[in-house]
Amino acid sequence: MIDNIDNTPRPPQSQRLFTASEIAQFEYCPLSWWYEHFGPTARADTEELFARLVELEHEYGSQAPSLPEYQVIEQLLLRQNAFNEGIHQHINYDHGPQRGLKAHSSSNDLLHRLTLIALCMLLIAIILIVAGLFLGR
Repeated sequence: MIDNIDNTPRPPQSQRLFTASEIAQFEYCPLSWWYEHFGPTARADTEELFARLVELEHEYGSQAPSLPEYQVIEQLLLRQNAFNEGIHQHINYDHGPQRGLKAHSSSNDLLHRLTLIALCMLLIAIILIVAGLFLGR
């Protein structure tokens, strides 16, 4: 597509151009670059992300899904949905807070039994030592 005065090709409107300094920042630390450019988007709540998708669709029409920003937002929403679904599955599997209380009480029962066994063994050891002292005379 050559349509400007100096006959240099221009990229399609949906492609974002990166400056040399942005490329250098990306080469130095891709994670830092990503957070600098997409951090606010990654921290946005679901309603804000959906609103931005709608804005992109109104602005770019059918080309919106090919935009990198649109794709990032889609991925964030998919991951957020998967995370929420995993939390609900975990809660359903756990059968609510009662199961957590049962696990806590069963560990207390185990500790109580181990303490009783240790005390019984100590008492038996003391009886055997005293018996050995009297029989040895």
